[in-house]
Amino acid sequence: MKITRVEAFPLGIPLDEPLRWGAMVVHSKGGIVVEVETDEGLVGLGEAGFSAEYFSTVGPIINKQLAPMLIGSDPLQIGEIWEQMYQATHLWGRRGVETYAISGIDIALWDLMGKVTGQPVHRLLGSTKTSVRAYFAPSLKPPAQMVPEAEKAVADGFTAMKLRVGLGLDTDRAIVREVRNAVGPNVDLMVDANMAYDRRTALRMAKEFEDLGVTWLEEPIRTRSLTQYLDDHTWLAERVGIPLAGGESLLTRYEYLDAVSRRTFDVLQPDCTTVGGISEAKRVADLASAWNIACIPHIGCSSGTGIGLAAGLQMILASANSYMVEYDAYGGPGWDGLLEEPLAVVDGVLHAPSAPGLGVSLAPDAKTRFALQ
Repeated sequence: MKITRVEAFPLGIPLDEPLRWGAMVVHSKGGIVVEVETDEGLVGLGEAGFSAEYFSTVGPIINKQLAPMLIGSDPLQIGEIWEQMYQATHLWGRRGVETYAISGIDIALWDLMGKVTGQPVHRLLGSTKTSVRAYFAPSLKPPAQMVPEAEKAVADGFTAMKLRVGLGLDTDRAIVREVRNAVGPNVDLMVDANMAYDRRTALRMAKEFEDLGVTWLEEPIRTRSLTQYLDDHTWLAERVGIPLAGGESLLTRYEYLDAVSRRTFDVLQPDCTTVGGISEAKRVADLASAWNIACIPHIGCSSGTGIGLAAGLQMILASANSYMVEYDAYGGPGWDGLLEEPLAVVDGVLHAPSAPGLGVSLAPDAKTRFALQ
């Protein structure tokens, strides 16, 4: 079996109103979809990066650099191909969007492996469970809009949700306090600050969020370098009781080494679509496990294709230290016809797909119906 085609293309839908995730604002709901095809007609499906809006930089790396060098390769040699791509981008990459490109291809290769063997990816990785609790993940909104969304999520069966903050200290306090009052003490609340605070403010807010029963506080401190990121969050971890989560923007296992050895975070959050694919996310999860650290992957809610979610779910099901999965609050093209059978939360839980590979596939008209320019 040989690879005959590797192709990336953006699929999604334009938004009437942009979604905000901390400092990131997106104007379309969609992702960079990757296909790897073989001479036997099988096609593996992947996703590269958090959003289709990265296509202008990630797309050419896949289509013009990585794709030509992979034609003729054995698609089942996933580890060998990963190293080949990593070395090919070593001089100019290692820490940037080229890792997004590698991720999309790696995910597609795992989907292909599952289809060849007739097994879901989580079984190939070594399943540890057959279902996982999902947490509701809405965008950044003021309390008046956030409370009704939280109440509806609980009514729909969710027992955990992650709130975004970053609208100013008084508003941030109100978001968490009013949602807590609305949903009660038995719903797990996480808070994602998206690096909104300096470290002194983060210290003060962490203590307030802890009093409100927040399960974890995610990346609260604004930083500009990996050294500062680890130093400041380690400083905070030593001064508060609330667990800290982080790592969604770290790329490859190498950027996680110091975070693990310094015990900076209680929860690590690699994203399969950016960290280096399913292969690298699983390595990070195993590294975290050796240090008794939880690994709950980030799922890019800017996307909505459902492919990145499927990749993250497969890795979670194969990782004993992963106990929740992030679930996009707003659906998107994956649930509006882009995928034939998108993953669906039932009573706050995502169950393991039984279909080979990732367990999701593009609808026949997806490429034309959801094409983004």
